[in-house]
Amino acid sequence: MGTRSVTAALCISLLAGGGAAFCYVRAEALQSEGRWLMARGSAQATEYAQLLDGTVADAQLKTFTARRVVLERAALWQRGMLLGILTAVLSALGAYVLFLLKRLDEQLQDAAAPLAPEPVDPRAAARALTPSPQR
Repeated sequence: MGTRSVTAALCISLLAGGGAAFCYVRAEALQSEGRWLMARGSAQATEYAQLLDGTVADAQLKTFTARRVVLERAALWQRGMLLGILTAVLSALGAYVLFLLKRLDEQLQDAAAPLAPEPVDPRAAARALTPSPQR
């Protein structure tokens, strides 16, 4: 439970936090693409309502299928982001617990160490045994 374990736990926490940030960026980009595909599908729906052409309806269905695929990938990246956040928090908590255990171990070693006897001054011992006139 030394400094290496605390450092390793903190490194894992930082890596997991970085991974969560990367997953967030990817999920946000995919969601933006999904919003664009939704706007495109809505425009195709408006065009279909005006023309009543079957090819426009087929294009709209393909657009919605592509949007569904994109949003499924975005959901996968969001799961990765949540897993990264959870890993980062648990690793940081583990680092703190390891730090506390290290401090406790050091305190226990200090408490268990034998006390060194204090140097005795022979003159002080002789004075302590000399009878005083008040006795």
